[in-house]
Amino acid sequence: MIRAKLPLLGALLGCLVAFSAPASFAAERTKVILSVGSITATNWPGLIAQEKGFFRDEGLDVELIQAGQSSKAAQQVMAGVAQFGSSSMVDAFRAIDGGGDLVIFMNSLAQGIHSLVAAKNIKSVADLKSKRVMVGGQKDITGLWWYAMARNFKLDGTKDVDLLFSGSTANRTAALASGGIEASVLSPPNSFQLIDKGFTDLGPVAGYLGEFPMMVYHVNKTWAASNNDKIAAFIRAHNRAVTFLLDPKNKDESCQILAKASGSSVEDAARTLDLALKVNGFVPTAMISDETLERVRSTLVSEGDLKEPVKPITAFYDVRFAKAAEQGK
Repeated sequence: MIRAKLPLLGALLGCLVAFSAPASFAAERTKVILSVGSITATNWPGLIAQEKGFFRDEGLDVELIQAGQSSKAAQQVMAGVAQFGSSSMVDAFRAIDGGGDLVIFMNSLAQGIHSLVAAKNIKSVADLKSKRVMVGGQKDITGLWWYAMARNFKLDGTKDVDLLFSGSTANRTAALASGGIEASVLSPPNSFQLIDKGFTDLGPVAGYLGEFPMMVYHVNKTWAASNNDKIAAFIRAHNRAVTFLLDPKNKDESCQILAKASGSSVEDAARTLDLALKVNGFVPTAMISDETLERVRSTLVSEGDLKEPVKPITAFYDVRFAKAAEQGK
């Protein structure tokens, strides 16, 4: 008699399990591709959202690919190879100004965490006069930071130094380590590695340019036209990841996630987070103020990077996605 009831009992239990399963597991997720230059602290919240399942909870199956460079990530989004991309604010503005099929929808890294690291005998920015300084490129974000920092210390960033260029952080680090240059703008953990060896830390560079987001997320505009809900879902997952990252009790786990994904040490990840917190690098919102966008646009206009007539800021950043995320749409 008891044995006869077992199949029925099993069926009932199976139904209960099915009905109690989270909706996110039952629903079919949308596959999207996110292109980044490389896996670094600049996309830390995205790594957390992936590792902790925040994207999955929002119905997204995110595949992260590395383009090798910020500008190439933007190119992949323009070509429709990737729906989402993470590029520097400068590269994103240039791509959009050139007619690229993409639009910015949120910050990835609201403030840069690069530092100006100098040779051991250099003790101040003023000491760099007539010395060799290396940045990523003449109009690269690292170059814009250097020009602003130099102006603050009464130097002309191009005329008062021997300015050299290399788009690779690894190459700039090697040049400084070997004595080929006297200073360079470096990102962590490369900056930490040289500072630990006695090289001079001349401090974070981003603040001299004012509020100027370093990295942003952009989306293919053609795809976005029929997938507004997916973009809002991405924003909610990312904001949840930022909130997780900013919570002190999650520091160890967050650092382990970055270390695992980037190949850095947990210790360097912790130092990077401390620096990011110091400069307010990560913010749990997709909103970018008009004042900030205007600062970016006017800076690029002054550098001759944007064509006349200059596009309105709404051509570069679409606030509707951020508003939809806040309203839960």
